[in-house]
Amino acid sequence: MTSPNISNRPPARLPQTAKPKAPKRFQESEAPKSDFWKDQLAAFRPVVVAREELGIADTVNSKEAGEIIEAALQDTSPTEDLAKIADRVMAKNGMAPGFSETVNKAATAITQAQTPDHDCVVDLLHLPFISTDNGDLNPATGELENASQDIDQVEYADRLPNDNIRVLVGIADVDSLVKKGDILDKQAMRQGATVYTDDKIYPMLHPNLSENHTSLNEGENRLVTMKEFQVTPEGEITEGKIFRAFVRNRAQLAYDSTNEFLTDGSGPKPPQLKDPELAEQITLQNEAAQRLKQFFYGKGSLDIESSEGRAKIENGKVKGINKEIQTQAKDKVKFNMMAANMTTMRALEEGGYPTLRRVVKTPEKWDKIVDLAKKFNFKLPSDPNSEALNKFLEFHKKQNPGAHEELCANVVRLVGRGEYVVSKPGEPMEGHFCLAVHDYGHTTAPNRRGPDLVNQRIEKAMAQGDDCPYSAEELEELALHFNRQEEAIKQVERRVHRSASAKLMKSKIGQTFDGRFHKSLPNGTLVRLQEPYVTGLILRKIEGEVGDEMRVKLNKVDVEKGHIDFSVAKDQVVEGYVLKD
Repeated sequence: MTSPNISNRPPARLPQTAKPKAPKRFQESEAPKSDFWKDQLAAFRPVVVAREELGIADTVNSKEAGEIIEAALQDTSPTEDLAKIADRVMAKNGMAPGFSETVNKAATAITQAQTPDHDCVVDLLHLPFISTDNGDLNPATGELENASQDIDQVEYADRLPNDNIRVLVGIADVDSLVKKGDILDKQAMRQGATVYTDDKIYPMLHPNLSENHTSLNEGENRLVTMKEFQVTPEGEITEGKIFRAFVRNRAQLAYDSTNEFLTDGSGPKPPQLKDPELAEQITLQNEAAQRLKQFFYGKGSLDIESSEGRAKIENGKVKGINKEIQTQAKDKVKFNMMAANMTTMRALEEGGYPTLRRVVKTPEKWDKIVDLAKKFNFKLPSDPNSEALNKFLEFHKKQNPGAHEELCANVVRLVGRGEYVVSKPGEPMEGHFCLAVHDYGHTTAPNRRGPDLVNQRIEKAMAQGDDCPYSAEELEELALHFNRQEEAIKQVERRVHRSASAKLMKSKIGQTFDGRFHKSLPNGTLVRLQEPYVTGLILRKIEGEVGDEMRVKLNKVDVEKGHIDFSVAKDQVVEGYVLKD
């Protein structure tokens, strides 16, 4: 495949023909030398101003949003309606389960199509970019159903003479229509991210933006922030650049049908891939991702098996719980996006710009991870080491594949959650332990995540030779706010999922199920069923190890509260045999 015609693209760094003016990364506030309380007040004042201007002064800074929350909280009537339950849980966590009239008016007033708005924007409309996201391909019609509406990413790849694969990842330019500090931006910053519950989605951005004007929909011309990098045959990332571009999504594909194409499966395949050019594209993009995958895992990136499930709902009824499975098509997106994120962080660091980084700190509970490995006759080093931990996970998966998912969940809990922090150029920064990389941040989903939109504005400033659009206080307050919101959003999603699981199980009271020991709690033992894929509680402590098989009996459920109560069944399974009591 020939190389794209991008020779007129502006360089990622500031021009070097003359000594460039150093970009103002952000303005550090200095308190005057005076009494202590005056120093404190002077230091706090810019923080208060930053919160107000960003729209995160408190959880709700709008009367209209407050009224929406209050209305949801006042409805206390008994219900098993998952949408109502989701609204109430959103409100209890301080998030409005709907857009205010002011936000609706501002969003629907946007009608203009995106066009190049700066002389640094590179026209790449001739390249066959492709997106891959959620959706089900109808084999009869060839159309996608239940497809993602907020498309953030498109990819293009070509093979170079040295066998490197050059990858271009275009990310929806949300900032072109959602300006820092406007009413739409404040709504996005306040919520922090799109909330995905089993029955209802609460977009961070109004759908007229996230599903229309800023979504990289098939057949539409869109502005993007572009990340370019090369993947060597060994999987290393080189020649990273970031710039602005104008592109067209040639094909919106979905994970499952794309995976059928990549693995030569028997299921329906995307009709767009009958085009040889697009088929070559998806194959090259996949090859780049597979190179990256081997490289990352070789360096110690943890191969964690997902334990997430999502309810399948039709006409308000829960038909089942689908387990999330990592496939080659999902790997294609996952690893190319990881490389795109790292490329951005490296370019901004070299350019002297600050960023919001995503870090997972070195585990403080490493000793407990060491003790866990000992139970499975595996010795880990006394000091935290992601490569050694990944070898333990691989060892356990071979020994007991059925219990591997539960072990992964336990390891993730012990490692600790990720968080957003501000990275200042030249200052030491902790990396992402689970990925075994140092320079990582979220930049590939600005329609759905606030940190990505913030980093996008910094990217654009660098591409255009402008100063950083955020002050030190703003970035620090945003990092703290996004961390709090992320935890609240997880609580909402988990809580609604428990209600969906309880609704599925309501008709099965009295039945016996095969499950596995999932987690020990102060008030009992969590058990995850193998089928259906739900988790419930035994209201007493059970002796056992994570992943141990056990049979349980369903005693009762409470859909509204999301409770599923089990008891230990009289019949148990030992080494594949059912032992009668």
